[in-house]
Amino acid sequence: MTFLQPFILFALPLLGLPILIHLINQNRHRTINWAATMFLLQAKRMARGMARLRYLLIMLARMLAIAGLIFAVSRPMAGGWLGLTAGGAPDTTIVVLDRSVSMEEQNFRTNRSKREAALLKLSELIQNTGRNTQLLLFDSAGTEPLKIPSAADLIDLPETQPTSTAADIPSLMQAVAEYIVDNETGRTDVWVCSDLRQNDWNPTGGRWEAIRSQLSEREGVKLYLLTYPDVAEDNLAVSVQGVHRRETIEGAEVVMDLQITRTLPAAESGDAVKVVPLTFVIDGARSTLDVEMTGNQFIRNGHAIPIDRESKRGWGRIELPRDANAADNSCGFVYAEPAVQKAVVVSDEPDVAELLRIAAGTPSDRNLIYDAEVMTTSQAAAIPWNETALVIWQAAIPDGVLAQQLQDFVASGRTVLFFPPQAPGGNVLFEASWTNWQQAEAGQHVTVSRWRTDADLLANTQSGSPLPVGQVLVDRHCGMESVQSTVLAQLEGAGPLLLRAFSDHGAAYFCATLPTAEHSNLVDNGIVFYVLIQRALARGAASLGAARQLVAGQFASEDSGQWKPLDKNSAETLLSRRGLTTGLYETDDALLAVNRPSAEDLTEVVGEEPLKKALEGLDYTRIDDDAGSALALASEVWRTFLILMIVALMAEAVLCVPEKIEAAEEDRQVRRNRRGWPFSQMTQEKTSAA
Repeated sequence: MTFLQPFILFALPLLGLPILIHLINQNRHRTINWAATMFLLQAKRMARGMARLRYLLIMLARMLAIAGLIFAVSRPMAGGWLGLTAGGAPDTTIVVLDRSVSMEEQNFRTNRSKREAALLKLSELIQNTGRNTQLLLFDSAGTEPLKIPSAADLIDLPETQPTSTAADIPSLMQAVAEYIVDNETGRTDVWVCSDLRQNDWNPTGGRWEAIRSQLSEREGVKLYLLTYPDVAEDNLAVSVQGVHRRETIEGAEVVMDLQITRTLPAAESGDAVKVVPLTFVIDGARSTLDVEMTGNQFIRNGHAIPIDRESKRGWGRIELPRDANAADNSCGFVYAEPAVQKAVVVSDEPDVAELLRIAAGTPSDRNLIYDAEVMTTSQAAAIPWNETALVIWQAAIPDGVLAQQLQDFVASGRTVLFFPPQAPGGNVLFEASWTNWQQAEAGQHVTVSRWRTDADLLANTQSGSPLPVGQVLVDRHCGMESVQSTVLAQLEGAGPLLLRAFSDHGAAYFCATLPTAEHSNLVDNGIVFYVLIQRALARGAASLGAARQLVAGQFASEDSGQWKPLDKNSAETLLSRRGLTTGLYETDDALLAVNRPSAEDLTEVVGEEPLKKALEGLDYTRIDDDAGSALALASEVWRTFLILMIVALMAEAVLCVPEKIEAAEEDRQVRRNRRGWPFSQMTQEKTSAA
C-alpha cells in the first residue's frame, strides 16, 4: 500500500489521545468514603473484570476511529505489486512495451486489446503514484528509448500504437539494462507489458545471462511483469508462402501455399470440422472460397487462382472473418515472374562443396528456376550479391570487406548458412564464432535431443508432420559461441547443432557439422539436409525478383518513403508506419508485400519455470491481467478507512451504553440514599431510647 499524501501520516501519534484523556479523567475525581454506598462498591468489584474489558474495547474503538480518519485523509492506494512506497516515487520509471501482432488480441466485452489495456492501466498507475519520476519508453518496434513528459501521453503516442511486427524481448531488456548502467538511474521501476509468447521471449537464449548479470548488480531496480498470457479461443490466422505466377494452357494463374491456424476452444474436440470462408482479392476483384478445416491447422499447397494472361504482375490479399485478433486475419501478396533461386557455395573442400551444391541446385518446385555454383574463398569477392538468394559459407569466418558484404547481404533480407571449416579460426560474425571440433566416442553417435518444430528451417512440414531430425546422427561436430542466437536444434549432451544468429532483417544460420560420412549421416538421412537447404534458399529468394515478400520490422524504414501504395488500405498508412504494418506497395523495380512474421501465428506461452529461470536472481513481480478486466493496478481505498472509522464510532457508542446505564443507576441510588438518611437515623434513635 502507498499513500498519495503521506505527510498526513505524521498525525498517527494522535492515536494516543484517547489514552491521554482517560488518564486525565482518572485523576480528576476525588475519592470520598460514603458508608451508605459501600454495597455498590462491593457490586462493582464483582463486575470489575467485565468493566475493564469493556473499557479496553471502548479505548480501542476510539483509537481505530482516529486511525481511520488519518488514513482516509492520506489517500491510500491498494495493490500488493506497487513499486512505490510511502517514501516517494522512483527516480526513473521504464516502460517496456510489446507491440507485436499477438498483443492486438481483443476482449469482446471491452473491445480493448491487450496492448491498450496495459497502456491504460499503467498510465493511470503512474499518474496517481509516479510524482516527479522520469518516464522512459522502450518499445519492441523502436530502436532508441523515448523520454515521455507525462504518463497520460502513453496512450496516444505513435510509438505505442499497434504494429505487424514481432517483439524481441531479450534485446529490449538488454537495452534497458545498458541504459540503467550507463545513466546511473538510481531507484528504478521497470514495467514489462507483454503476452509472454514463446517466440518473443526466447527464455532459453544466451542473452538472458548477460541481462541477469547487469540488473542483479544494481540496487534499487525492481522489475514488474504486466502479463496477458491468456490466448483467445477460436482465433484464426492466415498466411501464404511461395506465391508466383505461372503459364497454363488456358492462360495464367497465381500459385500459392495457404495456411490457416486456429486456436481450438477448450470444449471442442480436435476432430470437429469448422467451415472457414476465405476471401481472395486479386488486383481488386473479390471471390470467396469455403474451406473445411479439422484440428488447429489447415494447409493447401499449390492453390491456384486463374488470372488474365496479360497480367504479368499484380497484387492480392486473403482475408478471414473478423475474430479476436483482426491483425492476423489478412495476408497480402504480390506476384510476378519468379526470381531465379540462386545459391552460391563458398568452400575450399571440393567434396563438401559438391554435396552442398547438389542440395541447393535440385529443384523443390518445378515451376522455378534453380541455379547453384561453387566458389573458393579466393573467388568470394566475385559473388553476384544482387542476384543471389543464399550464400552457403563453408570456410573460416571472414573479416574485413567480405564480412561487411555478408552483413549487408543479410541486411537486405537474404540468407547466409555457415558450415564449419576444418580449421575454424577465431573470427566473429553476427556475434557468433566457431570454437573447436569435438569427436564422439568410438562406436558412439551424438543424437539430437530437441529441435524447434514450430518455425524456421526445421519446422514441421506443410502437412503438419515433423521432419525426421531425431534420426540425425553426428560423429564429429564443431562448437559454437553466440551471444544473441536462437537454438533450432540441440545435440544430446553437447552444444547446438543448428542455430540462428541475431540479425536485424535477413537470417544467418550456423550448422555445427558437415554432410560427409565421417561427420554425420545428413546425406544418408537426406530429407533433413535437403529441406534445411531449400528453406534457407526460399527465405532468401523472397527478397529477390519483381515480386518480393517482406517481413514487417525487418528492413530499414527509411526505404519506404518512395513506395507507392497499391490498394486503399496501404494508401491510408502513414509514411512513418509503412515499415511496421502490413501493406502492398510498388517501387521502380519491384512489387512489395509487407506482412507480419509467420512466428506471430504461434500461440505457445512461456511457462512459469522457464520464466523463473530466465529471470533468476532478479527482484521481479508478475501480475497476470486480462484485457477485459476492469480492475486497476492500484486504486484509492480511502472509503474503506472512512467505513472503518464509522464502524469504530458505532462500536464505541454501543459499548458505552451499559456504562451510562450503570452510572445513571448509581446516581439514582445515591440520591435515594441521601433522601432516606435522616428518616433512618431518627428511627434508630427512637428505638434505642425505648
